[in-house]
Amino acid sequence: MSKRKSEAPATGSTDLTSTGLLWSEVPGSPCPYTEWLDGLHGPAKDTMPSVDQFPIPEALLALPVLHADRPRRSKPMAGVNGATQRLADCRPGAWLISPFTGWRWAKWPNGEVGWLSADTVLPDVLRVRSRNDIH
Repeated sequence: MSKRKSEAPATGSTDLTSTGLLWSEVPGSPCPYTEWLDGLHGPAKDTMPSVDQFPIPEALLALPVLHADRPRRSKPMAGVNGATQRLADCRPGAWLISPFTGWRWAKWPNGEVGWLSADTVLPDVLRVRSRNDIH
């Protein structure tokens, strides 16, 4: 059994993926994608400065939530679903890089999560890791 599968839920109704497949039956290569899509890693636990200490970056105040050049179709839908679950408990301005696609996502001032173009500069202090540390 691979390490990824051993980190998957072990019992109860949570041993099913969002598609209804048992975690133990997910092949190794699509497993990271399925974990991201299902939000298996849970909300980020990264410590960040408050909005009072570090304001929302100007770039997020100027960009439209639905960026005109945003990726579309099923892969971006999976990307935003995983990013939304990771950023659920984070403050506006938090951002991350998807381990599945490498795309960047951020939490806008209104609480929505949206795609960022590669040329958008955001402060590292507001970057969220894609996984919580597992000890």
